[in-house]
Amino acid sequence: MQSRLGKQHGVALVVSLLLLLAITLLAVSNMKRTTVQEKMTGNLHDRQLALQQAEAALLVAERLLQAAPLPAGPIGLINNAGVYNIPDPLLPDRWAPGQVVTWVQAPAMNDDMANPASYIIEYMGDWVFPPECDRQANNPPAGCKEPTFRITARVPATPGRAEVTLQTIWRR
Repeated sequence: MQSRLGKQHGVALVVSLLLLLAITLLAVSNMKRTTVQEKMTGNLHDRQLALQQAEAALLVAERLLQAAPLPAGPIGLINNAGVYNIPDPLLPDRWAPGQVVTWVQAPAMNDDMANPASYIIEYMGDWVFPPECDRQANNPPAGCKEPTFRITARVPATPGRAEVTLQTIWRR
């Protein structure tokens, strides 16, 4: 009996070291997965904050247009900072990266944002709404054609952060 125990003297140590190695590898892979999930959650949080900032900037621009004094109304704002006339279809979009335009900075909604949101407003011409109203008679009814504006709001990206650009069409 004594001779059989002498032959098995190091096997328990080797088996326990292999089990310890397997448990360690499992723990390390779980820690890596948790770290990736934390980064994904942080990125989602950053993107949501940036989206809220951009939505707030759209609202600020809409309120600016709504409050424009009559008789000129929103058209009277054209050529003010961040308010542009009808875009030239042959030129790149004003809001495209690399274009030189004056972005108006919106009030910060989230203090921990690295970049606050900014916006531009573009006059898009007088649009018919509803689509059939200009076909009802020889003389379309009042309010059938109204000045229409495109508002573009953005939160530029910083290293490791999300970039958000939103657009809306506005008319009184």
